[in-house]
Amino acid sequence: MPGVILIFLDRPDSAASLLAGVEHLAGKLGNVQIDVLAVRVPPEAGIMSGEEVVPARVAVRRRLQEQERTAALHALFVPWAARLEAGGRRVRWCETEAPTEQALTEWGSRADVVVLRRPEEPGLLAAQAALHTALFGTDRPVLVIPPGLSAPFGRRVAVAWRNERPATRAVLSALRSLVPPEKVFVLAGVHPGEPRPRLPDILAEHGIVAELHVLEDSRGVSGADLLEKAHALGADLLVMGAYRHSPVREFLLGEVTRHMLMHADLPVLMRH
Repeated sequence: MPGVILIFLDRPDSAASLLAGVEHLAGKLGNVQIDVLAVRVPPEAGIMSGEEVVPARVAVRRRLQEQERTAALHALFVPWAARLEAGGRRVRWCETEAPTEQALTEWGSRADVVVLRRPEEPGLLAAQAALHTALFGTDRPVLVIPPGLSAPFGRRVAVAWRNERPATRAVLSALRSLVPPEKVFVLAGVHPGEPRPRLPDILAEHGIVAELHVLEDSRGVSGADLLEKAHALGADLLVMGAYRHSPVREFLLGEVTRHMLMHADLPVLMRH
C-alpha cells in the first residue's frame, strides 16, 4: 500500500544512521514515498526569556549557521537519494524555515510513520524536544533510530506489552508497517503474586504467532530490564507504547519511555 515515511534530519553527524534506517524501513513497506525534512530554525525561535528582539547581527549569524547546517544535510542526502531513485524509490527533499515543533507537527501529521534519531549529545535538548513533538503532536507511529545503526531490523521483534491503548496502537502500527517478522516476542511485566499475563488477542487476531516472556519484578519492570531481555532474545526491533504522566505537561514522560528514548541501542517503534 502506498504511504509516506517522514525522516527528520537535524545533524550531519547522525544522518548516515537515519538514512540507513529509513532505507531498510522502506524496503519493508514497499511502494512508499520518502520525505526528508530539514528545518532551518528562525533566529527569533531562539529568543531567551526576558529578551524582546534578536539583535540584527545575531539574527544574521544564526540564519547563516542554519543555512550551513541544512546545506551539509543536503550534501549527504543527494548521493543517497540518487541511489534510491535509481532503484525506483520516490524521494523528496523538504526544507523549510520554521520552529521545529511547528514543522514536525505539520509534516508528521501527513505521514504514515515519522523517523528520528535517538537523542544524544550534542544537540540533546533539541532532539528530545523533536521526539516529544513527534510522539505527542503528530498522532503517528515514531521510529527512533540509535546512533551507528547499520544492520537490518524487523526480523526478530520484541513487543513491550501493557494492556493499554498506547501499546495496542504501537502493535497495530507495526503490523501495518512491517512484513511479517520471523519471530515475535511479547515481554509482559508482572508483580509477584499477580496472575500470569497471556498473549495479547490482537496478535492472534492478525495471525501472528508469538512467544510470551514474563518479567517479574516487585518494583515494576524498568526500561533497562526490557532492553536486557530484548537483547537476550536476539531482538532487532522493539515495539512499545509511549507514555507520559500528564497530557498537559508533555515533558513528564513515563520512566520506561524516557529510558528507551535515551538508551535504546536498537530501533524502537513507539506510539502514544
